[in-house]
Amino acid sequence: MKKLFLIFGFLITFLFTTLAGWANGNVLHTITLEKNNKSYNIILGSDRPAKVVKKTPSDNELILELKGITSSDTVNALYKNVSNIENLVVENTAPNKLKIYISAKNIKDSTVITEPVTGESAVVGEKAPVDKILWTVFVLAMFCVMFKVSKEITEEDDKILIKKDIKSREIELYKQYRNELISNPMINTRKDMKMRKILKKIDRKIDERLTSSVK
Repeated sequence: MKKLFLIFGFLITFLFTTLAGWANGNVLHTITLEKNNKSYNIILGSDRPAKVVKKTPSDNELILELKGITSSDTVNALYKNVSNIENLVVENTAPNKLKIYISAKNIKDSTVITEPVTGESAVVGEKAPVDKILWTVFVLAMFCVMFKVSKEITEEDDKILIKKDIKSREIELYKQYRNELISNPMINTRKDMKMRKILKKIDRKIDERLTSSVK
């Protein structure tokens, strides 16, 4: 059981350490707006992938909610073939959370793209980042392995406890049986050597069997 707690403790520590590493130091550096056929492409340049939720209160308003990221002191706004952006505001709403407000004509149909330095670009709402998919698969695999190992450890511990319990009970029963034989007046008075030899053989056989039962 102690081994089981150590294994799960290691796994939990590993997960929290990794998740903390993802959250810390992920910074939004640039917001690039470029014209496309229907509306705009909004490209978010950051250190690592972040979760992005796209909201459109109206045709000309767009709100992007980002988690697992902070903004740099100066987020660069880059405009490519775009001149009618009315408003662009970046707000730090909480630790590792941002909101980006953009106002422009027909902005609701824009395509939002995350472009992390350490990962592949992904279109928000259309494609999950590859590294997060791999991470999810890895975590599930780790839990499966830990579950299997913990089950085997528990079963082995149960077997050992059962063997120890059987050994203890058999030893007590045998001691009681042997004491009764030795304390029997008929055996003491007759000093039956044959019976004593039988007792020695019983001692040896039981000792061998009990010893092998705990291996």
